[in-house]
Amino acid sequence: MNANLPLLSIEGLTINSEYSPLLSGLSFSIFTNEIVAIVGESGSGKSLTALSIAGLLSDSKLNVQSKRMQFGKHDLSALSRKDWEIIRGKNLGMVFQEPQSSLNPSMRCGPQVMERLQKFEKGDKKTNIDKVINSFNQVQLPDPKRIFKAYPNELSGGQKQRVMIAMALICNPQLLIADEPTTALDVTVQKEILSLLKTKQKSNKMSILFISHDLSLVAEFADRVMVMHRGELIENEKTTILFNNPRFAYTRGLLFARPQPDKRLERLPSISDFTSANKSFKVVSNANRKKSHQILYAQPPILEVENLYKEYPLNRNWFKDNKNLRAVENFSFKLYPGETLGLVGESGCGKSTVSRALVNLDSPTSGRILYQGREISGLDRSKSREIQLVFQDPLAALHPLKTIGDVIAEPLEIHQLVNYKKQRTERVVELLEQVGMKVRFLNRYPHELSGGQRQRVVIARALATQPRLLILDEAVSALDISIQAQVLNLLNDLKKQLQLSYLFISHDLNVVKHMADRIMVMEKGILVEEGEADELYDQPKNAYTQKLIAALPRI
Repeated sequence: MNANLPLLSIEGLTINSEYSPLLSGLSFSIFTNEIVAIVGESGSGKSLTALSIAGLLSDSKLNVQSKRMQFGKHDLSALSRKDWEIIRGKNLGMVFQEPQSSLNPSMRCGPQVMERLQKFEKGDKKTNIDKVINSFNQVQLPDPKRIFKAYPNELSGGQKQRVMIAMALICNPQLLIADEPTTALDVTVQKEILSLLKTKQKSNKMSILFISHDLSLVAEFADRVMVMHRGELIENEKTTILFNNPRFAYTRGLLFARPQPDKRLERLPSISDFTSANKSFKVVSNANRKKSHQILYAQPPILEVENLYKEYPLNRNWFKDNKNLRAVENFSFKLYPGETLGLVGESGCGKSTVSRALVNLDSPTSGRILYQGREISGLDRSKSREIQLVFQDPLAALHPLKTIGDVIAEPLEIHQLVNYKKQRTERVVELLEQVGMKVRFLNRYPHELSGGQRQRVVIARALATQPRLLILDEAVSALDISIQAQVLNLLNDLKKQLQLSYLFISHDLNVVKHMADRIMVMEKGILVEEGEADELYDQPKNAYTQKLIAALPRI
């Protein structure tokens, strides 16, 4: 830690809503050329802290008070709106969690970044364009001139995040606030972005406030870690000290709720499990795993995919040759009853294309998909409802104006699985209880639930049709580590209780290894490697698989 005066000093920061306290007497400092991480679950106050530092709560109905908020020579609690704009433009940069929501969809990327230069830096148009293109080069965007003219929807998630980083850094800020900048990104892109931020931090002697719920990322990135729980700062230590000797059970829970690469636990620990430092958890033995696999693979497969191809047209011209994008090529696999089959790969590799084809949302260009030996396109309604898809974003998948009870009841009514209102309510309550939720949630709306609760509702809705196969497409990627552990345990419990099979799609190999019996690795639409989960993870044969595993954050 730098022995000089801090760049940022916060003392006694308190934020209250109309109904309850959100932050309670928060005090900390950030020094020049230091990376400080804030970790904690959703609702712990991480983002509120960042927004208050950036002066973005002034128009809210929240009551924000502090004894001291000093940023360099500026007293943040006494700034006018115009002064705040100058501070945010010149001295402070911010990278938000979701770049798609932060970027203007109607503006090209280059002009969006250039707006900041035009407002806070002197220079003619050509100079500013050159600076933006140079900033795109610095964040390692491919073909910066094309990116300059591209709209956000024409870029991948990683590219959009790099545009946001370029925008935040273009005026060389003293402090960069990065709020969950890598959540739901591929592990390789995640590693590249964190490496990029660290390089820029060193070259510019900049400080970074890094907000995350993932301690394994923080361990590799931050100099110091602050742990927040229910609006309070409970730990504030150098990274090595905190990871070697966490003082609070809550911190230990955050550390160990994530699947561990060196062992397979029957159940992932939750924060509530850590009442003592010596808590032990049952490990799955290799002998028991091999025995269960012998029984598993002696059965006929429940799902067979043969030589699946999927192409999308890139253009449609009457007098020119049309070009196609081949999203999936010659993809074949079998999935067995009671099996969890993992599918991993980077964004754009074709994982979601495969999932949509399996539920007839997007017909393949060629190839066969067989469910219990019959072509999936020819299944009647009673059979087709046995395959259900759980989407990545539960908030987007739930109707905002329908209650949870109505959302879960919808497939029951579509497939005529209930005959009268009482039966409908009883079945919905039963489904809620299956996913660990109470009857009081029946009349709530999606926005009134936490991310983990919404994910449980999506799973309950998928279970309504009594499926035998669930396709889980990045179903836990955006959840807090502790909530993710609860949902993964729930999925394993449901698989045993209801005799389900899973196709578990994710970019996170640690999570897939914990869940899966076998893993398939997909690159650019092609299956490049397949094998038993532990063997593939410990001894990957393909160079691409080795790259994915090498990029995984490790504590």
